[in-house]
Parts: sequence; structure tokens; C-alpha cells
Amino acid sequence: MKLFSADRSSVRGRRFHSLLFCCLLLLSPGLLAQQASRERIEAVRIVGNRRIPESTIRFYITTKENDAYSEEQVLRDYRSLLHTNFFDDVTVKTQKGETGRIIIFEVRERPLIRAIEYQGMSSFKESDVLEKFRDMRVGLTVDSPFDPSRIPSARQALKLLLDMNGRPLGRVEMETEEITAAAIKLIFKIDEGPKVRIGDIQFEGNTVFEDDELREALKLTKERGPITLFKGQDKFIKEKLEYDVQVNLLARYREKGYVYARVGEPKVEIVEAPRGLLLGFRKTKQQYYITIPVEEGEQYRYGKFEVQGVKNFDQETVRKSYGIVEDEIANYTKLKESNDQLKKLYSRFGYLDMDLFPEIKPDPQTKKMDVTLRIEEGKQYIVNRIRFAGNTKTRDKVLRREFALEEQQQFNGDLLDYSVQRLNQLGFFEKIEEKDYEVLKNPQESEVDVIVKVKERGQQSIGLTGGVSGISGSFIGINYQSNNFRGLGQQIEVQLMAGTRTSNYVFSFTEPYFRDSALSLGLSVFNQRYRFDTLGFFPVFSADENISLFTRTSTGATISGSYPLWRWTRVGLQYSLQTIRIDDIDDAFRDFALNQLIGFTPGGTPEEAREGIIRSEVTPSFVYNSKDSFYGARRGTNLTIQVPVSGGPMGGDFSMIRPFVEYQKFLPDRLLSGGRNTFAFRAQVQYVWPFGRLPGGDPMTVPFFERIFSGGELTLRGFDIRSVAPWAITRTPRLDENRNPIVDPATGLPSITINPILVGGDTSLIFTGEYRIPIAGPLQLTGFADVGTSTILKRGNLQLFGKDTVIELLENTNNVWRASTGVEIQFLLPVINQPFRLIFAYNPWVLNTNVVLGGVRFPLREDRSNIKFTVGYSF
Repeated sequence: MKLFSADRSSVRGRRFHSLLFCCLLLLSPGLLAQQASRERIEAVRIVGNRRIPESTIRFYITTKENDAYSEEQVLRDYRSLLHTNFFDDVTVKTQKGETGRIIIFEVRERPLIRAIEYQGMSSFKESDVLEKFRDMRVGLTVDSPFDPSRIPSARQALKLLLDMNGRPLGRVEMETEEITAAAIKLIFKIDEGPKVRIGDIQFEGNTVFEDDELREALKLTKERGPITLFKGQDKFIKEKLEYDVQVNLLARYREKGYVYARVGEPKVEIVEAPRGLLLGFRKTKQQYYITIPVEEGEQYRYGKFEVQGVKNFDQETVRKSYGIVEDEIANYTKLKESNDQLKKLYSRFGYLDMDLFPEIKPDPQTKKMDVTLRIEEGKQYIVNRIRFAGNTKTRDKVLRREFALEEQQQFNGDLLDYSVQRLNQLGFFEKIEEKDYEVLKNPQESEVDVIVKVKERGQQSIGLTGGVSGISGSFIGINYQSNNFRGLGQQIEVQLMAGTRTSNYVFSFTEPYFRDSALSLGLSVFNQRYRFDTLGFFPVFSADENISLFTRTSTGATISGSYPLWRWTRVGLQYSLQTIRIDDIDDAFRDFALNQLIGFTPGGTPEEAREGIIRSEVTPSFVYNSKDSFYGARRGTNLTIQVPVSGGPMGGDFSMIRPFVEYQKFLPDRLLSGGRNTFAFRAQVQYVWPFGRLPGGDPMTVPFFERIFSGGELTLRGFDIRSVAPWAITRTPRLDENRNPIVDPATGLPSITINPILVGGDTSLIFTGEYRIPIAGPLQLTGFADVGTSTILKRGNLQLFGKDTVIELLENTNNVWRASTGVEIQFLLPVINQPFRLIFAYNPWVLNTNVVLGGVRFPLREDRSNIKFTVGYSF
């Protein structure tokens, strides 16, 4: 006997059977009770299941063998199986057994979704679909039972994606394809239709502002154009338009005293309209035409302005801070901003419950509005606990020492913001946003707990580097870096790099809080080698003629310390001691090489020059840093001033001063991107001049290796490293081992070596502008423009290679400004938290001249374009 059944295709039938069964229960309770008392259940059987285990089905059934038979209980089991959504059809049958009644639950399983295919989809990706399904709780996934009732929600989600991507005329259909008897594939056939963008925005009822002014007030919804095309503002999204008209548009009116302006329901229609003539930026054939009705109302001016309820501040000072003057045009937007600033003021002194209640009384006759600001100051809070979450490796004390806000002290909102920014400047964590910290109030005790959630970045990295670069030649290296060693904030760096031109071995250690004080101490030891060859030293030679000339080696150590003065500022002092040697000298360039050092040695001999000279240098510094992040800052300022002083009272073999100033500024772009993109600017000035006298009594000169060369990925990106500097012709007499002139047998005169060289400048100026556009995740596009020069101001300081060498500066190469512009594709490497930069540069300003050497003309022409790659931030 079949008691009841249900097919998912007939919900009404299922409801009818359930209702009929309930009526039978009501009409004949006595009969059912008598039957139940006589019969027991002999067996409960499950039939029809293939994929779903019988044990799973029995979990939803309360009817058991040997229980007293109850049709009410069987009905509950029947309903329970239907609600599992496992089955398309459920039927309950009973039959007589040997000892009682046999209950049979016959099920027809829903097919399993083995695949979901989206055909015709090009405006968005499958990941966007999955995200939208998740947001709308569609519940349609691979390996889940097929529920036809979820299909309308899925189609709606896809239609919303089409609308959001400017395809409102698109259609979505769904088909099923049987894979097996128990599995299907869902196929969503998407006809995206034509692109539809906003072609025209008009306003009705506006007399105060022109249409263009009101269109400018809309920040999220714009007519199609070259800029809005790239920013996606020409796509019609209803929610964005509603926000634009109710917030941004009305704000424009309320700034001018139209405080009761209203906006009606926008009229939106799709029409076929002219596309325009601007190739590449033409409007779509189908366009949105939007008409926004406006009721401007009357313009109001300020009447009386009063402040009430101020107890802990001077009430008159608070009133004046609003800048409201009677008879001035009422500015509702400025009034709201002043309210926010007042709340910040109270927060600075711990009044977190402070609230404002503006009472505005307009007078329609005089067109004035009296404003009474009633303030409830509330309680003053102190900080009970400051807690951190997510710092599994970084110790709490590393975070606490950056916190200017302290426990058991009065709460200060400004100090909380300042403390969070200092944590961001460490570079140990992903950027801490406002959503990542919260203030929990305990009004009964007038206390707050501050909880800061952080997400740690990788603390250390081991990297293998290699390749070919302009300054290093072919090279390979390994480096280890930890910016948060042992979770104590200590920094360690070990770098081992060897190349055909350059080798660099460095070990450095920095303790940011020496003995838990604010004093930062650092120590580094280094050995650097640079091989000069004809290709790098005299670029007029070809690569086929390249030979090694000499090698310069610097070995030394540096100790540094710094201490904070006040907010954002530190002063520092650094001392460096190093030995500079020249060896591996080619015989033909022996005099040229050793003459760099001979003049700085006490005896002025080649033997002393081979032993090397000593640089002893102290560097005082001042740093102001308000950047909001250690890497990739979006706002803030950085000013660095250094004045390295070598020699003089510090000893050493040469004396000079090298002042260096760099200014950086970061600004979010609110005009074009609404704050998403960033403007970054840098200005850098460097100068070097000697003081004192050489051991021989002549005026001190700047050593050749201390002169300024620009170019490379950190300064002028389109030019090679150390390639931007003035050129000169050197004439050096050739000397034998006893430093006697070598006679040219052809002329009977002393032999002279003539070479064109980059002599380096004594002054460098670099100006950089960047526009940083985050694309997605770690990918960023950066447009840049670099302008700069390395020039010689004091020509008397060109005695670089001894008094026997004559240097003739090529004036047409001095003070030549270079410019480089282009784009970078940057990808943030996750382990080292540094970007890989692929640089495409075009150089509009280059050096383009000739030099005559031995009666032969050689061109000095720099490349107009360059493609290179590197790792690390530009600034």
C-alpha cells in the first residue's frame, strides 16, 4: 500500500497528500490509536538510493524496527527526507509482514552536478561568478545535488554581473546535459549583447548650477570619455548612481546654502545615439541616457549660531572654531566637517562618548537658519589594556615600544593613529587599516581596551641572484636578510655577490632599541671590488676592444646610531673607516690608475699608492618621516639630510664634505582615481667639495672615486648606471718605474697618453615624479618621469690623477640635463617584500655630441630608449 509520495515537479501534490493525511488523523484518532496499539514495525527498508549511503538516509528517519506503528511518525520521516534536498521524489509504502508492518521508503536521488560551464562569457571571469554566487548565497556548486529551485538565483546573479560590466541587454539561459544516470552538467548560455555605456546625463529643474557643474559633482557616474573609460565610471550601476545623487550631488547644493535641495528618481533609458568622432574613445552604439530631476529650494544664510553644553573646553573657542558668521551663505558640508573635527578634538582628550545634536531652525521669511549646537561631552576614558593579535613571531614588546598610547593613561585618538602609523613604518606587517584595530569601551569603569590585529609579513629571506647588468657585468650572488630577527625587530643582512666587474661582501646588524632604550645602533663590515675596463671606463671603445684596466677595492666598517627627537623625526651619527686600494693594473694604464691615489699619500710614491689610502668619515643626519608605510607609501613626507665629513679632525688621507638632501612626498590621487592611485615625488641634491691641503702642500681635491655619477634604476632610469656625468680629455705623461718620462722614439718627445673619460661631477640634482596604479593583488603599473644632471661647478677641483695629468673639461658635456620617462610593470615578490620591476624607458633629453681624439671624431650619443629590469623600490 502506498501511503504518500512527492515529486519535486509537483509541489502542490505533495502539499495535498500531507493535508489529506493530517485530516485523516483528525477524523479518526481512535481508529489509528487502536491500530497502532495492535501493530508493530517488522522492518524499515530503503530502496532506490545509489549514491547516498543507507546510513545517511536512516539518520533522518526516526521510525525504527519493533516500534509501535504510527502513521504520524512516518509522515514526519517523509517530510524530513524531503527537506534534505537529496531527492527529487520520495514515496512511502507499507505492506504486511510476518510479525508486523514493513515500511518502505522509496527514493529517487537528485543528480549530482559534475561540471558547470559558462558559454559566451567574456566581460567577466569565472572567479567573478563564483564570488557573486557566494555573496548571493546561490548554493550552486560542483559536486552538489542539483536543485532546480536555485537556478533563478543563479541567472539573477549572472544578469547582475552583466549589468555591472555594461551589458544590460544580455540574456542568460540554462541547460542540463546528462553525463550519467546520476550526474549532469549545467550549461549557462550567456548572450552578453552589445556594450552599453553612459552617453548623456541631463538635469531638470536646475537654475543655480549648470549641467556641467552638476555632472562634475557626480564622482562615481560619468559620461563616456577618455578618462572615465579607463576608470570604469561610464558603466551604469544603479547603487552608485543613487549614492552619487543623494550624497555627492546634494553636497554641492548644500555647500551653497541650498540645504533643502532634493533629488527625484532618475529616469534611465537605453537609446541608440551618435557615437562621436574620437577614435579609440567613441561612445557605444547603445547608450544610457540619464535624466535627474532636481528641486533646488531656497538659498539660506546663517542666522544666530550658539554652542551649548561645553564644560571641559572654552565654549567661545569652540564656537569660533566653526568659522560661522551671521549673514554668510550656509555651508552644510563645512558644518559637518567642523563637527567631525570637534569630535576628534574630544577624542584627543578621551571623551569617546561625546555627541553632537545640531538644531537647525530655518526662517522661510528671512531665508536665514539659526543653528544651535548642543554637545553632550560624556565620560573621559583611560586606557585599561592594549592588546595585539596575529603577531605569532613578533614579540609584544616590539609593538608596544612603537605605541605612543600607553596603558593606564588618558585615551588619545591622535596618539592611537600615530601609533598605528609607526607600526606600519616598521614594515613587519601587512598595512594596518582602520578596520584592523578597535576600541572597546567599558562605560561602568570609564575604561577602554585597544585591540590591534596584525598580519605578519615574511621576516626573513634567502635569495639567489644572478644575471647581467651595466655596473656588475655578469654576476651571481646569494643574500640573507631578516628585518625582524628573532621577533625582536633586529635587522641582519648578509650579502655575497661576485661578478666579472663587481664583487660585494657585506654583513650588517641593527638593534633598533639598544637595551630597550630609544637609541638605535648599527654595525656593518664590507669588502667591495670594482673592476674598471675600457668598455665601462671609456664607452667610446667597442665591446670587441674591451680589456681590464685596474681594480679598486674598498674594505672597512661602519658604526651608526640614531635617536628620536620628536614625532616623526630622528637625528643620527655614523662613523665609517675604510681602506681604498688599486691593484691588478694593466701596464699601459699603470700611471692613470695609481695617479688617483698618489697625491693623497704622504710621500707621493707609487709604492705608497699601492698600499692604499684611508677614508675616515663621520656623518651627522636628520630624518623626518611621516610616510604611512615602510614600503609603497600612499601619503606622507620623508626628508633626509646628511652631511658626511671626511678627514680634517677625523684623520684619514683626504678631506671633503658631501652634503646630501632628499625630499619625498606621497599624495593619494583624489581627482582622477578617488584616492586609489598615488602621486609620488622626489627631489635630491648632492654636492661634494674638498677642504684643507694635500701632503705636498697643494689644495685638496676630490678623489676620482668620490665624484658624483648619476644614472641607473634608482635615479635616471633610462640611462646606464654611472653613465651621466661630464666628459673630459686626460693627457698623462708615460713614466717608467723610476717615474722618468718615456720618450716617443718617433718624435723624440715625452710620450703622452690621451683618453676621453667620464670625470664625474661635484653636484647632482635629480627630480622624479611617479604615478602609481595598483592593478590587482601584487601587480602595479607606474608611470614615471626622471629629470637630472651631474655637473661640475668648481673646475679647479679636477686635479684627479696627479699634478702631471692635464684634464681638459669638454664644456659641451657639462651641465647637460637628461630626462627619462616611461612606465614600469611592478610585481611584489612575496618572500622579500620587494617589487620586481620591468622598466620601459624613453629618453627625450640625451647627450648627443662628438669628441675628437687623435684626429679621429668619436660620437657621444646616448640611447633614446632602454628596457631593463631590477628588484627593489625606486624610493
